[in-house]
Amino acid sequence: MKNKFIILCMSLLVSGFYSCDDGLEDLNSNPNEPEVVPTNNIFAYSTKRFTDFSRDAFNTGRLTLPWMQYWGQTAYADEDRFLYRETAAQSIYQNTYLVATDLKAILDQNTNPETRDGAAAYGNNDNQIAASRIMLSYMFYELTNFFGDIPYYSYGTENESFQALSVNNSSSPVFASQEDIYTDILKELRESADMINPNEPAFISGDNIFNGDAEKWRRFANSLRMRVANNLRGVDLATANAEIDDAIADGVMQSNDDNAAQTYATADDNASPLWIAHITRTDFAVAAPFVQLLKGEKGNFGPDPRLFEMAAPISASIDEVKNGTYERSVNYDDYLGIPYAFRNTNFLDRTTYSFMSSKVLKPDYKEVLMEYAEVQFIISERNGFAQENYVNGVTASMERWGVDPAEITSFVSNLPAASQETVLNQKYIALYMQAHQAYADYRRTSFPNTIVLPGETVQLPAEQIAGLAPDNRVESYVFEAGPVDPSVTEIPFRLRYPQILQTLNGTNRSEAVAKLPNGDLITSKLFWDVN
Repeated sequence: MKNKFIILCMSLLVSGFYSCDDGLEDLNSNPNEPEVVPTNNIFAYSTKRFTDFSRDAFNTGRLTLPWMQYWGQTAYADEDRFLYRETAAQSIYQNTYLVATDLKAILDQNTNPETRDGAAAYGNNDNQIAASRIMLSYMFYELTNFFGDIPYYSYGTENESFQALSVNNSSSPVFASQEDIYTDILKELRESADMINPNEPAFISGDNIFNGDAEKWRRFANSLRMRVANNLRGVDLATANAEIDDAIADGVMQSNDDNAAQTYATADDNASPLWIAHITRTDFAVAAPFVQLLKGEKGNFGPDPRLFEMAAPISASIDEVKNGTYERSVNYDDYLGIPYAFRNTNFLDRTTYSFMSSKVLKPDYKEVLMEYAEVQFIISERNGFAQENYVNGVTASMERWGVDPAEITSFVSNLPAASQETVLNQKYIALYMQAHQAYADYRRTSFPNTIVLPGETVQLPAEQIAGLAPDNRVESYVFEAGPVDPSVTEIPFRLRYPQILQTLNGTNRSEAVAKLPNGDLITSKLFWDVN
């Protein structure tokens, strides 16, 4: 009996629910706790919890950061070679629904006549609803991009396939089609922007993204709508362009002041997730393909001064990076990336590759959800890779990273002309530390075209060759994926559904798997991935 109870509760959790049934719910109630948690507290907890798990050492550090070759691992390269952990897929899936349940509680409090007036004490009711809808859209966009069809919740749409978060109706929700999810997310973001009153705060306190600024939430909604719509360019160009144009007309991010970023504190217990990952370990360094791109050894941009802001020189130890005490170098020769997916990385001398900079590895690093530079790159692509927006995007990215204005002027004045390659490669650089979105862009476009693919041979730099012991010394290696089944010659197109779903929601999972071109494999492309 006990095992059945545990399975039931886990089933509801994995499907995105908290409680089991009305009878069991009372067993866990505490008469000393408030029946209604203040919405500002729920919102603060939800946005932090989301970025905590989605940007942590496993769900970003050992997944999309290495897959997009921003970072590589210093001790072993299993995940770099696409052998990602089942626990990562389960964490992304399950925790998204748990946070979504919290955000739905905010919606419920602000719409229920019995609690609406009380919720208004923490901010304008409509603005609270809109901000929560925007975050739900952000989260479900990322989740569906990882897996494909998923259980989905919509605030404003009655659709019989949108069954997530409805514990009273279904403990085994169907998987809504990704096409329907995209359509609804665009609608949710349009309606969220429309319902915002910019003259009143979204939340009086507890908003660690925009500090309650409702107008910035409105611009974020429209900017995020551009991101979602842009992913449809290969399958529905007319809708993509119409949504982008409408979003621009309604108002998108205007500068880096509008960037959406989750704020963290300097204390370790409220620090950024990748800082926490480095408190007792040193698992990551900046990957060679990214360093080579910024040094001008790959691509056609020449040396990029953002390198000095994004990475540390090879002379900097991890302790100096964490303490912010290393001597900053503007000599490009002082930077080397860790060889990507090199099986002998643990034998490399740690003075022969660059760690991330102190601007990244710090407890109060702000995890960026979306920034102005990306908006400009999307507009450039929308307009046939327009030069002006391309330059604006590069400039905004360099300004955000603190590059000297004179260096920015020099760099952008020597940019190669805007094209698909140059715009999307620069967008990739700007998305550093936003690897989930870079991963979506790569699948849609096959850019950047500067990363190493399975089967390619990589030449090690002389400094790293010399640092290897004779028994482990090689001058080059072949990037071998896996072994994964089936074998791949590209970056994976998706994550497999968490294995636990086979037991807990097997029928609906099977129906979703049957719609994938190659079944529940990393080689099954999602509907928008047609390049």
